[in-house]
Amino acid sequence: MSTKTTNLPVFPLDLFLLPGGVTRLRIFEPRYLKMVGLASQLGGFVISSNKQNHSNGDRWGSWVQIINFEQGSDGVLEIDVECDCLVLISNLFQDSDKLLFADAEKLTHWSQKSSSTELVLLTDSLKMLFENNELLNELYQQKLPNNPYWTVSRWLELLPIPFDVKNKFVFDSSYMEAKKLVHSIISQ
Repeated sequence: MSTKTTNLPVFPLDLFLLPGGVTRLRIFEPRYLKMVGLASQLGGFVISSNKQNHSNGDRWGSWVQIINFEQGSDGVLEIDVECDCLVLISNLFQDSDKLLFADAEKLTHWSQKSSSTELVLLTDSLKMLFENNELLNELYQQKLPNNPYWTVSRWLELLPIPFDVKNKFVFDSSYMEAKKLVHSIISQ
């Protein structure tokens, strides 16, 4: 199931975001304001970290859609984005405004699966985190706490784990290792 899209804007940001993940971005540079304008026409944009190891040539990113935007109290544009899917990006180039563009090929990822298996410790602690964090609770209008894939994905995004460690969990077969790592951290 490979779908390729050409010339999506790329936002270079050291952010780990899996499908279903939501975050708020503050946009103020002219080239990224242009990116926000293009996103509605092009079906979103890609967030891709510069911290990736490109020795094999593969670079991945999070294809995001803008779900909300407003002006912050300081006048800076704030946009909430949600990751639709992960993508492999290729043919990266810069336009005259120094905005990056690339081809994007959709990847299948374990975070898009569903299950009724419960992870009581991880689920309960994530619910508590949402209840105690107003911004997170606001960003996630739809929570899927009883889906273990969703729960492990959110913990991977939120935990202060080095990017190179998180990077190992972008592959479709990495769920069990991700669950084991998150559980070992939360259970402490």
